[in-house]
Order: sequence, then C-alpha cells, then structure tokens
Amino acid sequence: MSLWSVIFGLLVTLGLGLGARRYIEWATRSLALELPPTASDEHRRRWRELTDGGEGGAAIGWLERFMFFGAFVTEAAPLVIGSWLAFKVASKWKAWTDITTAPKQVEGISELDLAIGRRRWASHVLTTFLVGTAYNILAGMAGAAAARSFSTLIG
Repeated sequence: MSLWSVIFGLLVTLGLGLGARRYIEWATRSLALELPPTASDEHRRRWRELTDGGEGGAAIGWLERFMFFGAFVTEAAPLVIGSWLAFKVASKWKAWTDITTAPKQVEGISELDLAIGRRRWASHVLTTFLVGTAYNILAGMAGAAAARSFSTLIG
C-alpha cells in the first residue's frame, strides 16, 4: 500500500472522527442524567459537576480511531482490538464501581431518588463507552477500507 493510500485513509478516519461527538450525544440524548425532581437546585448543580465526565474522552477517541485504522491496515485488528478492549474494560472497572458506590444518602434527597440518579449515571457512562468505542472501531475500519480502495484505484 502506498504512502498516499495511507494518507487518504487517515484523512477519511480524521473526517469521520469529527462526527464522533455528535453521534455520541445523539445516542445518549434519550438517557436522563438528572436527579429526580425532588432534588433541590443546589443538589442538581452539584450532581451535574459530579456526572459531567468529559475528562479525556475526546483525546482517547482520537487515539482509538487512529490505532484501529493502523490495526485494520496491517491486518492486526483482532489482536489490537481485543487487547485494547480488555485494557479499557479493566481500567474502567474502578470508575464504574465508584458510580455504584456514590453516596447512598444525601440530606434532602431520598435514598430511592439517589439510587435512580446513580442508575441513570451508570447507564449514561456505559452507553457512552460502548457507542464511542464502536464508533471508533468503525471509523478506523472505514479509513482502512478507503486506503485499500484508493490503493487499488491508483494501482
């Protein structure tokens, strides 16, 4: 495969990467992340601070897309994707555990409402994880397919 084919594939991967945030937002739009209506405005503000969770996601997404592109171009995809998913799940496990152990009692919020909030938060984090990772795998795959097609085209 020529250098131009690889560059073309990387550009396709880059272009698809620009839509990742919108796609993840679309996928999580139906998931309520707010505390139930009985919570005070102050509790809601603090809950938003706690659940905002944008730390590092975009940077990891870009890394994943280009890593998956390289894996598909070199035909190492099963090994790279399997290893990365195992690493990602293992490293995320602690964060997921922390969500379920968030305070069980907060003055002014019923235990049930707090449990509902934690469940919503966990669903949001899991959906973002799954949708984001799947999007990045597909973007890398599409970029590699574009590189192969371009390579065939310029022959």
